[in-house]
Amino acid sequence: MPTSNGWIVFVELHTLPGGGRGRLHSGAAVTAPCRAQLEAAKRLGFRTAVAASDRDSYGSQFDDVVDAWLLTDTRDAAGIVHVMRALGGEIVGVFSSVDSFVGVAAAVAAKVGLAGPSPLGAGIARDKAVARAALAAAGVPDIRWGVRSAHDDDLDSPIGYPCVVKPVDGASSWDVALAEDAQTVRDVAARHLKRAYGRRVRPQRKLLFEEVLVGPLLSAEGFVDGGEVRIIGYSDRVLSAPPRFVELAVRFAAERPFDGADDYVAETLAALEYDFGAFHLEFILTSDGPRLVELNPRFVGAGVQHAISELTGVTPAELLMAKLTGGKVPEFPREGAVTELYLTAPASGRLEGVRGLDEAVTTEGCRAAGLYVRVGDEVSSEVESNSQYIGYVHAVGDSREESYEIALSAASRIAYEIR
Repeated sequence: MPTSNGWIVFVELHTLPGGGRGRLHSGAAVTAPCRAQLEAAKRLGFRTAVAASDRDSYGSQFDDVVDAWLLTDTRDAAGIVHVMRALGGEIVGVFSSVDSFVGVAAAVAAKVGLAGPSPLGAGIARDKAVARAALAAAGVPDIRWGVRSAHDDDLDSPIGYPCVVKPVDGASSWDVALAEDAQTVRDVAARHLKRAYGRRVRPQRKLLFEEVLVGPLLSAEGFVDGGEVRIIGYSDRVLSAPPRFVELAVRFAAERPFDGADDYVAETLAALEYDFGAFHLEFILTSDGPRLVELNPRFVGAGVQHAISELTGVTPAELLMAKLTGGKVPEFPREGAVTELYLTAPASGRLEGVRGLDEAVTTEGCRAAGLYVRVGDEVSSEVESNSQYIGYVHAVGDSREESYEIALSAASRIAYEIR
């Protein structure tokens, strides 16, 4: 066990949609994943440092839980190792919950002899095509797929139509579409070529083409350590209509969605060479069995983590910090279910007001309701990615279906004034 008062280094921070500007809520407020992790580290007696390329982008909202800011190019593992020397104490953990920086953090951890995923593993390559190739090499059943440059003249699908097209390194459902023809593909490419990822991350400008799958979208939530896979539960989803497939609700429970689910997750993680860290593994359960959508080498999103803690009394951040530092790992209860329902704007315009949040949480089973945006923000009813959610409702029940119905009932009590 590392000595207390050592340092845990975060490589960039996983924040809330919209930067967490929203302040209106009823019940417990959703906090950014990084805040929950920083607070958990502090409770364990560790000091916290954040390697960031742009300190100003975080404002002052985390200053109370960050002991040191390390300003550096966070795409460069060697540079991060160099600036960590300024901390002047034992480094007990280095990690990132930001998809684009998990690989960098893993490389830093390896350089200084700390626990972390294999830096060259396919699962953290931030290239979905690399992950697909790894599945094929391991003999894990997969889908038809292909890759093309977004710059290609006469861009067309290499696997025919219909297909799903997306950036190989995308996030937040940006530039994802169900394509029926080449014109749709070229429209996606045009949007993607204008996309900026932020934090100095350079898009590869490559598009992945995937077979269209039919079946429920599921995900496994857990942690892997030295080949031991610990699954705390599974989530299913309510999705928007094609071609966007934006998540409208996530429903979590410990109940396994099919026989052999745990074996499939373990087999896939092994194929992707993901051997340490939190995971959010998405797959579609087709008539031929589960097929991978993607691996996110972190826990599920902020709101769902918060909802899980409301159901279980244990925060995923506590599990993460315990695993990262070799501490005692908390037990997660295995009964009940919880839904995070994402609130979207009923119209486009300027949000002038909201009412009904307090009434929403009077619904039996509703634990929280709140906004990710603030009054005065521009909102859109055309939701093209999960970065456009305006808020959330959390509800618990005996099953996924019951918790979802409670969340819908609670959300119906919320009204918006949009000009």
